Amino acid sequence: MSMARDNQLTAKHDAKVGSHSSRHGERRRLAPGTFQKIMNFFPPFLGMGLRVKEVSDDWTMCRVELKLNRLNRNQQGTAFGGSIGAMTDAFYALLLMHQLGPDYHVWDKAAQIEYVSPGTSTVYGTFEVPLERTDQIRAEALSGQKVLPWFETELTLADGTVVARVRRQLYVRKKREARADVPDGPQPDPAD
Repeated sequence: MSMARDNQLTAKHDAKVGSHSSRHGERRRLAPGTFQKIMNFFPPFLGMGLRVKEVSDDWTMCRVELKLNRLNRNQQGTAFGGSIGAMTDAFYALLLMHQLGPDYHVWDKAAQIEYVSPGTSTVYGTFEVPLERTDQIRAEALSGQKVLPWFETELTLADGTVVARVRRQLYVRKKREARADVPDGPQPDPAD
């Protein structure tokens, strides 16, 4: 098969499946609505009863809910703590990753969960990464140093009862190839 034909088929495939990465490692932006649909069919979330309900157009906010069902109940009939913890996994990282763009590494680094009261019904969570906070993180990471920001949220029932308080720490670093201090290739000697 010719290279041109191979590229055409790859482009058609990427368009069909909504791929967010190209063949050459360049990431494409994923629309928030597409992200929401993908996450709602992610097998671990399906089995856990987790639904992404909303993602803001500017990637600053994500709302999720954990519907209590027979697969995520503990022996007391309330929401299993592992499911409550898992419902917070990766959302801060994904919001920040989409705001910063492809020049940054963004990883979950640590989590702290304080269980406050039983999850006796659907548990709700809202994750927010304001644009001002992203600008601050971007400025701190500009030189290539790692940045370790913390984010906090409360998971609640519909009546506002706090089920858990969650803190999540991210690892953020500007990619080496995107930093201005890293040359792309051989550089002339400044003495010349």
